[in-house]
Amino acid sequence: MKIYLFLTVMLSGAVFSQKIQLKKDKILFNEKEVGILKSPYRDHFEFYNLANEKVFDADLKGVTLAKEQFLYYLDMKSADGKTTQIPYEVLVTSFKVDRIVAYQLAVKYHLFNENGFDKTELEKFFSTSRENLGDKYLAAKTNSIAEDNARKSRLDNIRSLYNPRMGSNGEILINSGGYQSKIIGYSRAFNCVGFNNTGSCLEVSDLDGVKVASMYQTNQGLKTYLVRTFDNNEFTFTATRPYAPSDYAFINEFVANLFIEGYTLEHQAYYKNQELHQAKMNDAVNRSINLYDVPGYLVEKSGKKTEGAMTIWFEMLDPERTGQKLPQDGADRFGQRVTLKKRLPGMNSMATKIYDADSGVHFCVSPNGNEECYYGLDVKGELMKKLQNYGSLHGNNSYFYRLVAKENKVMLLQDPVELQKYVIKTDLQPKGQMLDSRSNDKLSEKLADYLKDCKSVSDQLKNESLDLKNEENLIRIISDYSKCKK
Repeated sequence: MKIYLFLTVMLSGAVFSQKIQLKKDKILFNEKEVGILKSPYRDHFEFYNLANEKVFDADLKGVTLAKEQFLYYLDMKSADGKTTQIPYEVLVTSFKVDRIVAYQLAVKYHLFNENGFDKTELEKFFSTSRENLGDKYLAAKTNSIAEDNARKSRLDNIRSLYNPRMGSNGEILINSGGYQSKIIGYSRAFNCVGFNNTGSCLEVSDLDGVKVASMYQTNQGLKTYLVRTFDNNEFTFTATRPYAPSDYAFINEFVANLFIEGYTLEHQAYYKNQELHQAKMNDAVNRSINLYDVPGYLVEKSGKKTEGAMTIWFEMLDPERTGQKLPQDGADRFGQRVTLKKRLPGMNSMATKIYDADSGVHFCVSPNGNEECYYGLDVKGELMKKLQNYGSLHGNNSYFYRLVAKENKVMLLQDPVELQKYVIKTDLQPKGQMLDSRSNDKLSEKLADYLKDCKSVSDQLKNESLDLKNEENLIRIISDYSKCKK
């Protein structure tokens, strides 16, 4: 069998230190003779020890696929008749097949070393069960030819139906019923520079200006090119001729192959991007803690209770999964307004009313079967957020916080987004006390002052090192406060 060895294939192999050399028929390992390699005919290699006793044979065999591609393997036979097959791999830069084979067997399979042939490794190598590469590669050849024929048939159909072709200024035209033509995109041709990522040879854009596909030169031959598409897909394109910027026939063939891959230009990319964006938004909605038309009730400061559907945006939607939930720049308006929808009596229409967190309302919903209540209030602390809001001329610093526990007229609440933040609110003060990421000593000082009307709790906070980031401790504090005789 005639074997084609491309220099580019050799250079793409893994790089090992070169320890194997051949001098005439001698195998040298680190310049020490360890065996004999004979090749009485093409692509057949016989390995002997220094006593001239045959150890094994290796035959390099290959299967030609469609598009001038090849699959090679080594058919191995030991001196005692055991056989196996392994893929042929180019692990060293060389024009000599015998050296490439010897290098692979020594470096990857350890069949010999500076002490000669390793009997243990040889026994393990020939005893290992492996797939029949001859049958596998023949099946691959059959499939490759069938796929290539099917692809050619699809190409012929596309050319017959659409007749993709180039206009004088890079327009891409196809037939649109009868002999009518329409433009579906534009092409830009360049001189190829380097491989894969250096610079594109050809770019195809659609009618919306979206760069649908870019073609790059590869090291896989003069007619094989890498294609990258707008949706982050990659595939190889094997043309019938080498690329030239002025070759309209090549560009026509490239566009026809884009059709085979499912890229039809016009406005397809826009609709696909919109579809992807909508899918990401749906996913973001499902992951968010926002409430959308959830049944519940709202209680105003006056005590008036209204049932309806609640909607509140506690956090930003994160379609790209960046992890960002609140704005870093500009005012933070999330968690400040709740919308209540209720059906009007005797009518099919809905009445909608918006309540701000600074209006003194609270609302309750049961999204998972368990009632959750949220209270709107301003807090002491949160200096950075307040500065962020003031910097955007937004003076509202009240937000809705989730109720964790309530004892008489003191509440423990939690920020629904930044779960490490808690708020303690008593009925004696208009604002709650924020417990955030500040040091425990600083928080103890602030909370002791906030609860100073209960001396026992205030003194405990001053004198004991309570962990104010522990929810159980906070629940105990409000419980003690509620029982305090003021």
